[in-house]
Amino acid sequence: MALDCSGRPYLYWDVPAAGGPLGTPGFDPQLAEEFWRAVVVGAGLTLHVELRRGRNPHHVVEATFKAMARALHHATRRNGDAVPSTKGRLG
Repeated sequence: MALDCSGRPYLYWDVPAAGGPLGTPGFDPQLAEEFWRAVVVGAGLTLHVELRRGRNPHHVVEATFKAMARALHHATRRNGDAVPSTKGRLG
């Protein structure tokens, strides 16, 4: 997963759709892409998600949430006085 707090919403999603419930009533794993698209548009993020390994739909979707948390933390943490952006500003 790669994330940029750019103010320019874009989602690249390369996770093969898998059918079947995740154990949570009413949640289809195919909805994960639409969930992340809504997050990206609402927050103005550029997000790239690519499946490298995994077959179990529950674990794959769960991994996207964990990876997003880590990517967001990394993308927004400050290192000294520098702005964490190649463009010199966030958003």
